[in-house]
Amino acid sequence: MPITKESIVKASLDILNRDGISNLTMRTLAKELEIKAASLYWHIKDKQDLYNLISEHINKEIVLPEEIDDPKEALTNLALEIRRVLLDTRDSVEVFSQSMPTTPSRLKAVKFTIDSLSKYGVSDKNCLVAGNLFNNYVMSFIADEQRAKHISFSPEEVAAFTSFLGEKYQFGFDFKEQFLYGLRVLFTGLVTD
Repeated sequence: MPITKESIVKASLDILNRDGISNLTMRTLAKELEIKAASLYWHIKDKQDLYNLISEHINKEIVLPEEIDDPKEALTNLALEIRRVLLDTRDSVEVFSQSMPTTPSRLKAVKFTIDSLSKYGVSDKNCLVAGNLFNNYVMSFIADEQRAKHISFSPEEVAAFTSFLGEKYQFGFDFKEQFLYGLRVLFTGLVTD
């Protein structure tokens, strides 16, 4: 099988989903591709280049909203789309955090976010900071959700936790509703300058 960037990305995603990011090394990737590790460097420079390839591949699956007539709705739809796509790949948030958004589809998503924030009323001087806040919220929530889905809590642990909090507070695993609540809180504070 010829080694291409596409085959490298596919093998990397197989390793991520099966074994997690801690096991995604150049050596394990080469083994997955049935080549020597040194041969891999003919196709990619280093692990940073690998993360850039993977994140661009994943990001291409994110469908940007068509219009930004209602910027809050556009940003909400974008956040939900990012969540949908990133939840499909184990440790995707960590891969994204290890790469700069300098590839074409990632830059397009950044531009869409900044334009939407500007239309929402965020000042030019704060648009990049607001974009970073938006990105950090979305990514950290997805990372927490991915971790929670890989941890199994016993009924006793859940009962002990909810008992400690008391009946007054709700505890649940409706991640989408929690995600949307956090977005609403974030949007409320974005145009306070």
